[in-house]
Amino acid sequence: MKHFETLTEAMEDLRGRGYTHEFAPKKDFLEEKSTATKLKSEEFNVDEFHRFEGTSDPGDEMTLYAITASNGLKGVFVSAQGTYSNEVSSELMVKFNITDRAEVNTDGAVKPINAPEVGQ
Repeated sequence: MKHFETLTEAMEDLRGRGYTHEFAPKKDFLEEKSTATKLKSEEFNVDEFHRFEGTSDPGDEMTLYAITASNGLKGVFVSAQGTYSNEVSSELMVKFNITDRAEVNTDGAVKPINAPEVGQ
């Protein structure tokens, strides 16, 4: 998977691959902005994600999710760190916790820095 330097670059690449819709979270569902299509957590899958940090402020973290709905609709959801934490149900946010799901492409994840071993 390609590493993207910017959120815009990643979104353009995903659009080119058919992820043309934009989703926004509502209390317990995602809503596609132009059609008002509502998707419960069991009605979509996260295909891949890409995480970006601000160049001057690590608190400017954004995560871009590529989503495919069970009805075939493909699009993106951009989440700013902490932005939706009080607005969205825990059931919906669990869908975006991809740490233990092998089917999600995690190549866009921020990789931890390997700490030196003790004694080195």
